[in-house]
Amino acid sequence: MREYVSSPFDEPNSSVAGETPVTRHQRVLCRLVADVLGVSDVGIDDGFVALGGDSIIAMQLVSRARKAGLRITVGDVLTRRDMAALAQTATTLDREPAPVADSGVGPVVTTPIMHWLRERGGVLDTYNQFAVLRTPAGLTQPRLIAMTQALLDHHDVLRLRLSVPDDGADWALETLPAGAVDAGSAVRRTDVAGRSEQDVAALVRQESDAARDRLRPREGNVLQAVWFDAGPDRRGLLALVVHHLAVDSISWRVLAADLATAWRAVEKGAAIALDPVPASFRRWSQVLAEQAHTRTAVAELPGWLERLRPGAARFGDRPRVPGQDLESRDRSFTESLPAEFTEALLTTVPSLFNAGVNDVLLAGLALALGDWHRARGTAGDGTALLHLEGHGREDALAEVDLSRTVGWFTSLFPIRLDLGEPDMAEVHAAGPAVGDAVKRIKEQVRGVPDKGVRYSLLRYLNPQTGALLKEAAQPEFVFNYLGRFEVADDADWSVVPEYGTGLDDTGSGMPMAHSIEVNAATVDRADGPELRATWAWADSVVSEADTRELADAWFRMLRTLVAHAREPGAGGLTPSDLTLSSLSQHELEEIESDLRAF
Repeated sequence: MREYVSSPFDEPNSSVAGETPVTRHQRVLCRLVADVLGVSDVGIDDGFVALGGDSIIAMQLVSRARKAGLRITVGDVLTRRDMAALAQTATTLDREPAPVADSGVGPVVTTPIMHWLRERGGVLDTYNQFAVLRTPAGLTQPRLIAMTQALLDHHDVLRLRLSVPDDGADWALETLPAGAVDAGSAVRRTDVAGRSEQDVAALVRQESDAARDRLRPREGNVLQAVWFDAGPDRRGLLALVVHHLAVDSISWRVLAADLATAWRAVEKGAAIALDPVPASFRRWSQVLAEQAHTRTAVAELPGWLERLRPGAARFGDRPRVPGQDLESRDRSFTESLPAEFTEALLTTVPSLFNAGVNDVLLAGLALALGDWHRARGTAGDGTALLHLEGHGREDALAEVDLSRTVGWFTSLFPIRLDLGEPDMAEVHAAGPAVGDAVKRIKEQVRGVPDKGVRYSLLRYLNPQTGALLKEAAQPEFVFNYLGRFEVADDADWSVVPEYGTGLDDTGSGMPMAHSIEVNAATVDRADGPELRATWAWADSVVSEADTRELADAWFRMLRTLVAHAREPGAGGLTPSDLTLSSLSQHELEEIESDLRAF
């Protein structure tokens, strides 16, 4: 474990009036926050969440702070009120981190999300995520092969090999040694010089599908790349297709940054040197297995069983039959929320309620689901039982730096959203009932221990607790917010959003795991952020018309949240914000009202 001590060259971390950073810690953190959030200036009175930060961007900030010689935690980034408070928690690294002892090569423990995929069934080889990146002029196939080889050799999980027994019962995974996978067989070139944008778009889709079909995880082939070469003096595109066993949404940020680093080297004729990876995916898989039987994890079992009790709102007139509905591009659509609303949802609304972006999005979703179910007579006990996806790289399990680790870390856990009986007329008028909904959902989300990271350990890695959780009621709706993706239209190695932002692509034959699936992400464009949500549905349970109606209702409720935030007196704290947590929400609001009157 590293030792951290204060540097004698640091000024005291005292707060000062105004916004100008004074101490070294303040100056470094303000500069880094401005960089990761793409804003022009950050002062010590600014808050990370209020500026639009989320937990995924917080991980990037922690990594960059470490490179700058400071140690901060994701928890501190998300909970400290401003840069002055965050600077006070920062400590100085007294030396460079020691080389990583674990190379990541060898047997990998099947992680909970991989067990979830195994139970899901269906065609495995084509289950992938893909991204399309912009490539610079001057790129050649030999250069791209060298860059791809650097990625393969540097990130051990890109050399993952899967063994599946004939009965499909248990999987065995291992990461092969560096050099075992040849980039030359993974990179292909397609000439698009002189082709129209429409033709290129069609080719990208066609060749990406072909690359997906070349994936062979049983042979250690989990990455394929297709370069669309527009000519020696023109910028092109690169489709990266990676089997989902080896990648998640955060991993794409690492891979894109590493490609940019590798390009700077090959352009100068220098050797490629990528930033170190502090912890391997293999080591993390071992941590998960170790944590599944701890007292802390097992103590959470009653809470999870309570969340999974029967009675929640139902989808459709009959239950979904596992394996009956298959993933299909024909049963999905994407809707976008304009920047004028998205900006406020990422900044103003969370700041007013001292909440996270996910809390706000879920509050809008809970309101929409309530209306939608009541109109169909499927409201059940008035609660909504959902699966939430998290990035899974939580330091609650172990102090392991995963900010540079590529792999599939996703956590999946249930949550029960209960709005009580809100006054819907008041909600539609953007009245106080809207704020009450945000506060209730925020407290329910915070009531999930450590962002739900231990649920899947109990469900898949502990046979005793797993048997109980498997028999409980299961959510039929899944929500996943992937965070913010910066898209610079003129930047090399940036994601081209028209082709997606690392979302799942299953190919044919993969059963749907839920009746409705929602993947949302914020795309940062030059004209402002845009919330995009892709909806998919199980045709045997829910119709396209009903799914679109729910999608529209969610965006309508999100716009209502923004309207409410503009009302005088909107916002406020909740009991979890205070050390005196015995205060009820009503008592807390009375205190806030008295303070405003004073």
